Amino acid sequence: MALLNVAAELRSRGRRVLIVDFDLEAPGLDTFPMKLDRPVTRGLVEMISEYLGSSCDSTPPIKDFLYEAKLDGLDDSPVWLLPAGRQDDSYDSRFRDIDWQDFYENQGGFLFFEDLKLQWKEAVSPDYVLVDSRTGHTDIGGICTRQLPDCVAVVFYPNEQNLRGLVPVVEDIRSEEAGPLKKKIDIQFVMANVPDLDDEESILARACANFSATLKYQDLAATIHHINSFSMLTQRLLILDRPNSKIAGEYKQLASAIARRNLEDRDGAISVLDQGLVDLRTDSDSGAIGQLEKKLELIAGFHSHDVEVMRRMARIRRMQRRNDEALELFEHVLELNDNDGDSLVGKAELLLVSGDRAGATQDLEAFFSLGNVSSFSFALATRLLMLDDRQRVPRLLTSPAISSLPLSTVSDVLQELQRSHETCNVAASFIQIWAGSNPDALTKDQISAEVSMCLIGAGNFEEAKKQISGMQDSTDLRSRFNYAMAEWGASGQLPRKLFEQTVFPKIAEALGDTEINHLQCFSLAYWVIQDRNRALQILDEAGTRFASAPRSVFSCWSYLYRSPRDFRHDLDRMRAVFTEGKGEPEYIAHIRN
Repeated sequence: MALLNVAAELRSRGRRVLIVDFDLEAPGLDTFPMKLDRPVTRGLVEMISEYLGSSCDSTPPIKDFLYEAKLDGLDDSPVWLLPAGRQDDSYDSRFRDIDWQDFYENQGGFLFFEDLKLQWKEAVSPDYVLVDSRTGHTDIGGICTRQLPDCVAVVFYPNEQNLRGLVPVVEDIRSEEAGPLKKKIDIQFVMANVPDLDDEESILARACANFSATLKYQDLAATIHHINSFSMLTQRLLILDRPNSKIAGEYKQLASAIARRNLEDRDGAISVLDQGLVDLRTDSDSGAIGQLEKKLELIAGFHSHDVEVMRRMARIRRMQRRNDEALELFEHVLELNDNDGDSLVGKAELLLVSGDRAGATQDLEAFFSLGNVSSFSFALATRLLMLDDRQRVPRLLTSPAISSLPLSTVSDVLQELQRSHETCNVAASFIQIWAGSNPDALTKDQISAEVSMCLIGAGNFEEAKKQISGMQDSTDLRSRFNYAMAEWGASGQLPRKLFEQTVFPKIAEALGDTEINHLQCFSLAYWVIQDRNRALQILDEAGTRFASAPRSVFSCWSYLYRSPRDFRHDLDRMRAVFTEGKGEPEYIAHIRN
């Protein structure tokens, strides 16, 4: 069941799959819902018998024993089947007539299966050969677990009987690495038929720990839960019949685990690279990082013309601080596709690090001309443009990609643009352009609120007041506070009456709010109405809370998003002004200067 579901998943991904029924004592892959191109008359048993009957002169041509199988639900994407043999009354005697020990020791059995592998490669050119093996420690099992495979999926139910049987099998598989062929076989451990119940007494947890310690593995490739349904009697493939079910997801997880061991598979290579990036970020597995280099060499050889794979390779080199190699890889990707936005941004970042601002600017200009870019890259490109040349930041407003950005990215870009007074006007235009293409994403009041804050940061105080006055609900606390701050900037006079009449009553209602930015606003309002002690008390509370959770935060003192260090500076400056009894917020002083 696991093999057929994995085969269906790999085939649905476009991979060529050959399935081999090597469970010769209890064959049955062909009993699953599938349509064969012809009735099964010959299979592996007949192939071996014919070989032995010919005095072992040559292996019979495999094409006579292969069948095209269309799995129900994948009619247009067949797999190939090498069955155990013709299932009639004489099958058992034909199977029993094979002396496996003599076959290997005297009849060239090892070479037979080596030739078999070459033949199925020539006949089918499969991406995957999935072999269903008999369970247990047997001579036939050794063919399936040691000679044929690159990877063995050990599927077990976690009880003592299975553990006892698996110990010698796993030891034999691992011993191949020290054998004559020096063959390292990957092992994927799969716990199957597990009851989907709460493990209140930790019975399953103890069994899993025992298996892991005894068989010396860290993680399971997958856990396949038991399905309590009569539909299992029909042997339907859940990957195809119920693709969104929990157990279908578990079979997909197993398929992906197997694919990760096949670096020729694009999906497997990408999965390995993604995990490599995670390991490098967390430095969690030095052993895995040490093995990564060999895998990178193989992946580069297999996928040198794949944009997505090479881009991930470049990111890994960037994470390793091997910037020259990363730059070469990004340039290689852009040779393959000069409109690859992620690589344009990645290259620009490296050029900025190396001091090539002209080259970085050129790549960022090219990026903002693209209509189809990732949201992550758009936010990063904005950040790089802010670092490179703020005079060029308005260029991003012409990007055709703005309309397709998700709201989360819009928030990130707004935050980036609101780190400098010089680019706050750009932030106001940016949100208006995006909102024009996404009319249902935000209400008019939400847009006006965002725009007004940007305009205050830019020093356009009168325009900010108009935005707030035009809001349907201009009496909420945020709007009242921003209007008072805009008036302060426009008149140059501390608007004490405005705070007393409109802002302070609402702040009194909201004193239970402990957001750092809100505490900063409350503190400023108390100072404006000449309650210095309360202002300093709340300011101290804001500083204490910020110290325990430092992060970028919006500051009403500068009307900018501030780094932890700069926000701390704003709080210190506020304290000095409160103590001296005179002064003005930084956003007003900046505009005057």
